Amino acid sequence: MTSGSLSSTAEDEGLLVAAARAGDERAFAELWSTTQRQAFGVCYHLTGNRADALDALQETQLAAWKGLASFEGRASFRSWVLVIARNAAHAVVRRRSPGGVLFAEVAEESVLAAPFEDAVAQLADLRRALATLPASHREALLLWAGGLTYEQVAASLEVPLNTVRAWIHRARRRLQAGLAGG
Repeated sequence: MTSGSLSSTAEDEGLLVAAARAGDERAFAELWSTTQRQAFGVCYHLTGNRADALDALQETQLAAWKGLASFEGRASFRSWVLVIARNAAHAVVRRRSPGGVLFAEVAEESVLAAPFEDAVAQLADLRRALATLPASHREALLLWAGGLTYEQVAASLEVPLNTVRAWIHRARRRLQAGLAGG
């Protein structure tokens, strides 16, 4: 990608944001479509299950739509949405009943066809490995993997840049070791 196409992309995003602020739902839908999958990933990994992740994703979309006026454009729209997703996921987890995680997904996974069993096993291994990470390391890693820069992760978690670098490095090493041994 050339620097000209980068500025063009930022320009296009700026135009879409302006249109969405003016009430253009199509413009917002286009912006949302560029980040929805990554926002779901952040929500899913922080909540631990699909139902809560979908709740958090819905809250994220609503908060992004309502909060467009406060979007200053210092970071990309995607970066801004991923921080909203992180906060929404935490809110869903705080509201979660003491019973904890829903087990509907276990039933869903058990009916998968044989060709997908390996993929499901790998995903389960990844989930288990992510669950072993300290919460701060997991959040930093997920935001970084979602496309935020180290600087953006540091700002969203309100910690020093070098702390974020160390957390992500440690999280990646621990995940690699956990997945290699699992």
